[in-house]
Amino acid sequence: MLSFFLLVVAAYAQTYYPFAVDQDAVSGPADFSFLNEPLTPASRLHARNGHFYRVGPDGQPNTADDTAVRLYGVNLAFGANFPTPQDATRIARRLRRLGVNVVRLHHMDSQPDSNSSNAGSLLTTGPYPTLNPTAIERLRTFLTALAGEGIYANLNLHVGYQFRPAIDGIPSLTPAIPSQSKPLHIFYPRMVELQKDFVRKVLDALSLAEDPVLGMVEINNESSLLWDWQVTNLDANLNGAYLTELQSQWNTFLRARHRTEDALREAWRPAVADGAQILGRNWQVELHSVARASLRVEDEPAGPRVDVTYAQGGDTIIVKQVGFSVDSGATYLAEVELRADLPAGVSRNVYWDVKQDVSPWRTMNGRNIAVTNQWQKFQMLFTAGFAMDRIGRFGLSIDQVAANVQVRGALLRIAGERGMQPEESLGAVALVKTTERSSPGRIADFLAFLSETDRAYLNALRDVVREQAGPLVPIAGTQIGFGGLMTIDSHRDLDYHDNHFYVDHYNFPNTAWDAFDWRIRDASSAGSGLGAILNIAATRVAGMPFTVSEYNQNWPNRQAAELDPLVSIIGAFQDWDGLMHFAYSHGRGWDDGVPSGFDLNGDWTKWINFGQTAWLFRGGAISKGETPLALPASRTIRERATMERRNGSVSTFLSTLGFAPLNALRHRIELADREGEIPADLRATAADPVTASTGEFAYNAAGRLFVLNTPLASAVIGYANQQPIDAGAMRIQLKDSARGFVVALLTPSDNKPLAESRRLLLTLPGESLRARAGTTPAQPQRLVNYPGTSDWFTAQPDPGSIRPSANRSGGPRPTFMERIECEVSLKLTEGALRVYPLDGAGKRLDALDDRFLQRDAGTVTVHLQADGQAFSPWYEITIE
Repeated sequence: MLSFFLLVVAAYAQTYYPFAVDQDAVSGPADFSFLNEPLTPASRLHARNGHFYRVGPDGQPNTADDTAVRLYGVNLAFGANFPTPQDATRIARRLRRLGVNVVRLHHMDSQPDSNSSNAGSLLTTGPYPTLNPTAIERLRTFLTALAGEGIYANLNLHVGYQFRPAIDGIPSLTPAIPSQSKPLHIFYPRMVELQKDFVRKVLDALSLAEDPVLGMVEINNESSLLWDWQVTNLDANLNGAYLTELQSQWNTFLRARHRTEDALREAWRPAVADGAQILGRNWQVELHSVARASLRVEDEPAGPRVDVTYAQGGDTIIVKQVGFSVDSGATYLAEVELRADLPAGVSRNVYWDVKQDVSPWRTMNGRNIAVTNQWQKFQMLFTAGFAMDRIGRFGLSIDQVAANVQVRGALLRIAGERGMQPEESLGAVALVKTTERSSPGRIADFLAFLSETDRAYLNALRDVVREQAGPLVPIAGTQIGFGGLMTIDSHRDLDYHDNHFYVDHYNFPNTAWDAFDWRIRDASSAGSGLGAILNIAATRVAGMPFTVSEYNQNWPNRQAAELDPLVSIIGAFQDWDGLMHFAYSHGRGWDDGVPSGFDLNGDWTKWINFGQTAWLFRGGAISKGETPLALPASRTIRERATMERRNGSVSTFLSTLGFAPLNALRHRIELADREGEIPADLRATAADPVTASTGEFAYNAAGRLFVLNTPLASAVIGYANQQPIDAGAMRIQLKDSARGFVVALLTPSDNKPLAESRRLLLTLPGESLRARAGTTPAQPQRLVNYPGTSDWFTAQPDPGSIRPSANRSGGPRPTFMERIECEVSLKLTEGALRVYPLDGAGKRLDALDDRFLQRDAGTVTVHLQADGQAFSPWYEITIE
């Protein structure tokens, strides 16, 4: 046993090494403070010609001394927005060292303080909006510190506040006001008026009128009526006074649009009748691995009922009908009623989908539904994106219920169109249900109504910001991913567009945000076609600045070091205007020093190359693409995407019109309000590897490898395995001890081209793991399979824990960094080359001795992270 223990410790020592950054002492090549200058009145931002500009010394927008600016930064969430006065300058300086010039102030309204000294929110628990004086004072101090370090603030308004009927004077809702009040806060008049009051009070209390630190304002995080309708939430969130109010606004809209009832009936004339039932009684149960269940079909007057007897879990159990056909382009309605033998008040998730029952098992449509011990009816409306010829499956994945389940009322048919109903009249027209197929006229009117209601809300809040903060500050509404292409319509009076995306976001299989029960796929951006980034590229709107204010590949994803470089490179090529990593911190544990959820603070995997990626995006190292190619997004196209509930899946939708998403790596692209065809250069199948029009980077989708080669930067990102990969000034080959994935980034520290530089920074981060509690000596807390799965992963639970996962939000030190042993060949300027591993403050350790360097005809090959070296994820290279 002792021998085995020593072998395990030795294996850990070979694969991982302890590492921590001293963020308050970082200096030398790891310090990117030089990118910033303190903000002055000349620094005030405004939107101009599709980008952000400073007003310049004359203080006036749209004049000759305006200078363009790109923003690169981080989010702060909850209490992190309110550092103590003692910490304010320290944290601002930390962020400046990372190359940050914007901080998104997020979730400041979400958790009002019952004790104002907690300073976790701008609000107290008094009637909304009662401001927290402690938080206001701290935030104002922090804003001053940020301005002194050249960092703008992105002020978020409504993020998470949940209105309370008894306290805020609004009607109650059965069963409750929805989470974060979404989307009621968009249209209910009293809620809108209270939010306007909140904006006035906050901007006044923070003295932000004409203050250059206020770089931008975001009105409404991740919410719109358009989004709620597309994800079928709108019906569930509307009853009582809220349903009455929205229906009244809808009818007022229709009166103004159509004038007479006859005109309305004619405009809404339906053309398609309901189709016949497609399903029969051919029910089956599909069991995976150790799972056990059986079913019995009982005939009832209303149709067959299926009784499923659950025997054993541990893997997938699918109750299904198979063998039917579906026509591409047709619109279908699916229905089912479910109950389960569960205790009262308990609900469990069932995943319901219509898909192929053969490889590749493509999904037509699907959703999660919450099953209880009461019968409930569920519906899905979808347009078939592909045909299925006798291979269709209507399936219910019931393994998470872990109880007997009963199914009845299963239905699949072509959905008929609904026009104006006989019982309806102008002034008494029902809202469009998310599960109905409306006539073209009815649905076009309804989507226009939702868009215009979203727009009215955004404009009302915009006007208050303008009154309080001045006419220049750029203002956004919500994210394109939370409304889709018709946000172009609802946001047409605002200044810029924004979006969010995540790679391998946490999944919570049981209770949302349970810190001890979560899982990830351990996916890779480079390894999965860059799909999330390419979708974001397809949401940039012509003529308006574009930002991505949230993105992450969250811990403990082993490939997480790849995302910030990839987004910076592609974003600079696409000429985006702002990037904001989510997040730097969710609280004031500034010195915790270990990975925690989404936070950059303590996640040294991402921290190590973050300053370089700021420089790549902000410093001109990446050439922007040629004149952008326009993706036609006419009103007709925008309506179609919304009708099909495409929401934020813009790239996927445009691909149905001929767009090949990988072409966003070849050309700059933008959405344009015009008719026409997708340009030929964006329709063509991109050859592998896909090379940018500038020639500065290439992506090999099949090889899962991205290579950057510019005069000012070289990078190898992805699955290099043990093959030599050439990136211009740098060539890298992983050793057999490495697992095959690498993120290597080489940049100059003297701002000269690599071929002339004499001081350079090379970063080589691996995955970061916390120490596992109770291990002596400390061992890494490894990534393991989530219980009962082979394709989900979580952090190894602490010894003695009965929970599936280790704490997502913190743990013991030290942090361990994965060792990436490799040989790096450098083709740089002539001279005596030395390589210094850097410590946690970016200071030099002893230079690598000559046995690790091989010189040959203008190339120096360095063996990094070899036995006998001081292990480090970053290196300074000097040439004398």
